[in-house]
Amino acid sequence: MIRVSGPDAIAIVAPLLRSAIPLAAFPSHALRRVGVVDAKSGERVDEALCAVMLAPRSYTGEDVVELSCHGSPALLRMVTQWIAGGGARLATPGEFTRRAFLNGRIDLAQAEAVALMIGARTERAVALAARALAGGLADRVRAVRDALVDVIAGLEVELDFPEERIGHDPDRARSIVARLRADVDRWAVAARHGRVVHDGVTVALVGPPNAGKSSLLNALLGRERAIVSPIPGTTRDVVEGTIAVAGVPVRLLDTAGLDAPRDDIEAEGIRRSRLAIEESDLLLVVLDTSVSPDRRVLAETAGRARVVVRAKSDLPSHPEAAALSDAVDVSTVNGGSIDPLLERLAKDVEHRAAAAGDEGGIVTSLRQLALIDALGKSLASSGEALCDMPLEAALVDLRLALGITGEMLGVDVTDAVLDRIFSAFCLGK
Repeated sequence: MIRVSGPDAIAIVAPLLRSAIPLAAFPSHALRRVGVVDAKSGERVDEALCAVMLAPRSYTGEDVVELSCHGSPALLRMVTQWIAGGGARLATPGEFTRRAFLNGRIDLAQAEAVALMIGARTERAVALAARALAGGLADRVRAVRDALVDVIAGLEVELDFPEERIGHDPDRARSIVARLRADVDRWAVAARHGRVVHDGVTVALVGPPNAGKSSLLNALLGRERAIVSPIPGTTRDVVEGTIAVAGVPVRLLDTAGLDAPRDDIEAEGIRRSRLAIEESDLLLVVLDTSVSPDRRVLAETAGRARVVVRAKSDLPSHPEAAALSDAVDVSTVNGGSIDPLLERLAKDVEHRAAAAGDEGGIVTSLRQLALIDALGKSLASSGEALCDMPLEAALVDLRLALGITGEMLGVDVTDAVLDRIFSAFCLGK
């Protein structure tokens, strides 16, 4: 797909197309078959589908021409170069969505939802991003913004004409602000759960050498990702793979066995294992069920979110290993099952991502999440000021909260903020 947007889009693309009617006469939002030619030689290079979307009824709010060519990179590069030679230029990352925002087609919260949609890695993440793109977060922010405008206006009238009793009294304002703060606090919780769905969970497989970590990683991934050997210390570096659990991306890290290093390379592997432990949300502490549990590993991982895994459960169990409480038995040989571990992982992931609350869930960018936190703090300060401070002090915090809602929606934001937001987009959006 090649997309051209701007007031001269039709004029620039027209010389490259051959069809029964000229491009300028194409009906808007209709797909037509066209020939793509070299404008200089007239040589036909492709048969394509073309759509014209006239302003303002397009993604960007401008005239847009879209060409669906065959998928040869060389062909697409050639046609793109011809279009650029006719007066267009390559879009910068996020420029189409930026134009949609600047032309009033979407607000800033929806623009950031486009980036979240592009980066979604599971169906659940797609659903949350689609809700944000449809205006789920923006509608909530606008409702708070409207309420704040009403409260601020009422308090200013009360401040200027106290005898008239025509504005908001502080008690009523406190009640409204408390309700708004409760709403925003719920957003913050939902947004953090949404970030888990979008960003995923990191799980490190840790344990002593030769406990079965690499075999377990391969079984979880359903493919041979890590080298498996009966020789202890085979894994020297962190090996990664990703699976989806409860609709959430789970990044698995297979690590070197925790033990006294025998050489510098093994020492480096163990150091990286400990770094993986620090960056992980959950640990799978893998122990060989046929031998006495490694108490050093259990002590080192104590206090962290973890699941103790008794690997090689097809072998006779050591009494001390069998006595470990709340451990999960798995086997990766002879048709053994890892289903109990997957069920345990699913429960942990669902807890972190609040699967039961997806109906009201939201997903936000990190910028929006920080603004939600700031909005909550401003509303809290406003409520406190309305209790025991002059109205002027409360109005300062309320105006700050109003400004934050504007920044979330893209009202009166600077170019620097827009540059930061859209720089994360891919070239095609």
